[in-house]
Amino acid sequence: MKPQLLLLSILFFFFQACSENPESISSSEEKSPFSVKSINIALKPNKNVQAQREDEISLGSALSKRIGIPVKITTPTNKSIIEAGLANKTIDVGYVSSSDAISFADNEVGQVLVAGQHASINPEGKAYKGAFYYSVWLCLKDKPYQSISDLKGKSIAFSSRTNTSGYLVPCWDLIKKGLIKEGGSLSAYFGENNVFYGTGYVSAVEQVLEGKAEAAAVSYYVFDKDKHLDLEQREKLRVLQRQGPVASHTFCARNSLPEYERNLIKKALLEIVEEEPELCQSLFGGTLISVDPEMHLMAPRQAKSKVSTLKD
Repeated sequence: MKPQLLLLSILFFFFQACSENPESISSSEEKSPFSVKSINIALKPNKNVQAQREDEISLGSALSKRIGIPVKITTPTNKSIIEAGLANKTIDVGYVSSSDAISFADNEVGQVLVAGQHASINPEGKAYKGAFYYSVWLCLKDKPYQSISDLKGKSIAFSSRTNTSGYLVPCWDLIKKGLIKEGGSLSAYFGENNVFYGTGYVSAVEQVLEGKAEAAAVSYYVFDKDKHLDLEQREKLRVLQRQGPVASHTFCARNSLPEYERNLIKKALLEIVEEEPELCQSLFGGTLISVDPEMHLMAPRQAKSKVSTLKD
């Protein structure tokens, strides 16, 4: 065979082999470790939509850079949408309350990756830092009340019937103080038609601002910048009482996501905490840390077991 023909034959078989095995063309192209083409993350919405959207874009970009595939972020209106998404694989990770995380775990759709870490003041006035925060009762500044025990027979507002800091923990506190009996009712203490259930922190606080309720149960971080209330609203209010601690919010990944992939997302989230603390503070009101899921959810489980006995 002539040298020219021999060279052409070699080149032909070389390019044919490369076309059948694209990875041989470039060893730098590594296969994605994920079983999905993108990761879908659900966050809880806040009042300042524009600011949150900017943070979501930054978080999505930071995560995508670290895990090597696109990250899409949505803000469902309630935990039921997130739970359904985890179950049907349309959502991979959700940022939810500890009581929501319990529901996900019990229904075997999601498990805790990391939890929020916050720094603030406890009921004794001492600074703290940990994977918890506090629930508060808010009232107008000019009201004479000193604690929730002063509100017997008065109208009050809860954030919702399922909210951790805006219902679960305040009710548990009422039971522990003996103001409400286990298995009893809230109306027995506050009076018939005096208990309002909102659709979130803002709706509960608005009842107080409009004079329809004497106090509202919410999370302490309702006072964080303009996430939930504007400055004018916050200046009319004061903390009547703190209760807790409340296990912090968690990032939960769907159970059907392979463990290796869950660990990659967890690692990326913890790296962002170290490298972009301002972004985490803006989105989560603190940082993120690794926790023992069972220990983290122990107190809210106890609270749920007691509060679930209430008749209203």
